Amino acid sequence: MSLSTQDVSALADTLATGKQPKVVFTQEAGQIAGKVGKVVRLEEPAVDDFVVVRFGNDELPFTAAEVRVPQRGELSPKPKKQVAAASPDTPPPGPPLLEEKSGTTSTTKTKKASTVTDTADTATKNPAPGKDDAAPAPKKKPARAKPAAELSVTLAYKAGEWTVAATKGAKVIAKPVPVKASAAVDMVQSLDSPAVAAVVEDIVEQQRKQVAEEAARLREQLAAAEARLAELD
Repeated sequence: MSLSTQDVSALADTLATGKQPKVVFTQEAGQIAGKVGKVVRLEEPAVDDFVVVRFGNDELPFTAAEVRVPQRGELSPKPKKQVAAASPDTPPPGPPLLEEKSGTTSTTKTKKASTVTDTADTATKNPAPGKDDAAPAPKKKPARAKPAAELSVTLAYKAGEWTVAATKGAKVIAKPVPVKASAAVDMVQSLDSPAVAAVVEDIVEQQRKQVAEEAARLREQLAAAEARLAELD
């Protein structure tokens, strides 16, 4: 079980109110699986280790698969059973004990003493676990550096004009700006890509032919107009 898209949205809403919601570490988190931590923030974008959790005195990043939202009632404290300790001087309930003979009483006391001695020896051989047997503290997980946003520079040709635009990730940092055909040729010639340079040079050459043909047509029209003007003088 891990965080779903709805769980991430719910955590973000809780953080927005100023509260730090609790999460439980899954088996993907390693030796701290089953422990509880508090979410302090969600990194953007919500990929890789974007869930920052406070565990002890550390703030560590985790993936959505390494933590989960606790189930209802999972973190509620369980009531402890109260066991009344019997007083050693209080006799157990039931009919009064019959007086035993002196020999039987002596044997019973000897067995009780032997039992107490055996219990003490067992406790000495098997001491209760102390601080030295505690589980090792979890190692701090190194934070991953965020990759730099991609920068894209685009040279485009449309409707007889060359333009250059630039974007950084999803953000537009430079809208399409007109450039001269000669500048477009210089840009692609600086690249180590003869195929791209050939395409741009071919487009510029076609533009040059179209403009030359248009200039020749206008010169012919101008010559004809001047001839008619001369006839009218």
